[in-house]
Amino acid sequence: MKSEPFRTPSPTEVRTVTAISAAVAASDLSRAYELANWAIGQGMSNRITHNARGLALQSAGQHWKAIEEFRRALAYSPGDPLILNAIGLSEMALLRFDKAVEAFDDALTSDPNSALTHYRRGLALARSGDHEAAKLSYERAIDLAPDHAESLAGLASIYARKRNEKVARDYASRALAAESENATAQLALVILDMNAGRYADAERQLRTLLPALSFDSDLRAGMRAMLGDALDGQGRHSEAFEVYAQNNDEIRAKYGAQFRTDRGAEAIRHITDYFRDHSAKEWTTACVPPPDRNGPREHIFLLGFMRSGTTLLEQVLASNSDVVALEEKALLRDAERQYMSSNEELDALARIQGDELEAARQSYWAKAHEYGGGDLAGKIFVDKQPLNTPLLPVIAKLFPQAKVLFALRDPRDVVFSCFRRNFRIHAAAFEFLTLEDTANFYAGVMELAEIYRNKLPLRIFDHRYEDMVRDFEGRVRAVCDFIGLEWSESMRDFDRNAPKVDLRSPSARQVQRPLYGEGIGQWRNYAEQMKSTLPILAPWVRRFGYSEE
Repeated sequence: MKSEPFRTPSPTEVRTVTAISAAVAASDLSRAYELANWAIGQGMSNRITHNARGLALQSAGQHWKAIEEFRRALAYSPGDPLILNAIGLSEMALLRFDKAVEAFDDALTSDPNSALTHYRRGLALARSGDHEAAKLSYERAIDLAPDHAESLAGLASIYARKRNEKVARDYASRALAAESENATAQLALVILDMNAGRYADAERQLRTLLPALSFDSDLRAGMRAMLGDALDGQGRHSEAFEVYAQNNDEIRAKYGAQFRTDRGAEAIRHITDYFRDHSAKEWTTACVPPPDRNGPREHIFLLGFMRSGTTLLEQVLASNSDVVALEEKALLRDAERQYMSSNEELDALARIQGDELEAARQSYWAKAHEYGGGDLAGKIFVDKQPLNTPLLPVIAKLFPQAKVLFALRDPRDVVFSCFRRNFRIHAAAFEFLTLEDTANFYAGVMELAEIYRNKLPLRIFDHRYEDMVRDFEGRVRAVCDFIGLEWSESMRDFDRNAPKVDLRSPSARQVQRPLYGEGIGQWRNYAEQMKSTLPILAPWVRRFGYSEE
């Protein structure tokens, strides 16, 4: 924080600050940036000059640099809600939603009655997948400004994804009354059409909306993916594929520079090479944690690969009152950062014991409680995160008594489903933007999982999605036997519990309806487009016992 004594600004400073402020007000940010640079070069560093540079950098998409400038401006005006809002917007653009929420929270400390800030906080929470918290922020914004169109639209979107048509339509109508062309509210109505199988209606509305969304690439990406699904629902598969591919190409162009060196496939190759070269002896022993009467009676990791039925199984298990389940929370993130990035770190993981081991375990459980794990005493705790399959060495060392449910589905359906879905972008999801990258990434993860099975002391139960579709009770009872859970009739009604799922998840629409078999063999509709990837997947089709026809 700056603590310079107050002094009367010179006439030059007054004129410069006035000119910068006028340029910002006129949205002439290039002029504001030029003036601010000159002023700072002349020793006129202050809130106005650094904020102007931040706004110009933000407008140019240089969000890391923008945040640096905003923080310099904040040093001259601590708690300034406008600057904190600007920081939050850049953090959202960088997909750092937790940091964005922090910035908006700080802004609300200074200005608690800002409907706009409450809305932005809700948007950051919704994009992070925490729709229940987002709903509260949107509702607070509406309390302060009843006609706040974006907050009304945000609620419409949440309720549409929950399949609550009446409430969703009410919020969408209010949003459109306040802002007749609000895209989020119109998208909520499209979601309702998709939920009801009105694919032609959804297509018509999407084709009207998409041309107006050149300014919002994230929203456009979600709508275009939905357009592909609307075409798929009408059996127009070649057209649907063109839409999926075009959408992924645009996302790839937008985020290519960010993920050029941070690729999920590269991390998998590094770990695979390490375990190929090391004997199982280093990994066969692990320190069992002492009994904890406040802990769960069984600790379950639900792994596999994205789009393999993990969300469905998690929802089925969570319908049992003896189960506490957390869906796709980064509980192992600290351990991953500490032990999985280099050979030296993996060596350290192989030797972990004592205080270091206990600290890693406590970090995991602290995050479990932070993310809403609640009272785990005597419960079966399910940590569902298919992206954690590469972290099985961490699981084997930190939690040797844990059990692993490994979800399987026809690799061809898995790969195509990953390709077509609009995932929140991250290093692994970036691999899903072409069919070939998706297939290679899948094969890499499965190869690594096979090595783990041979070298790590794991208790694994393979759960096949197709088996549960064909014989729901029989397969779920087999899972229950493995994890030590009594069968409950409530598990038949898993779709009633689906509002607990992350509504941004590509699986949300599927698990909010009774079990169905439409997802089996969908790849066949796109066999021609998948022709070049099928040889990559063939070994895993055979390995997991699927028909090669």
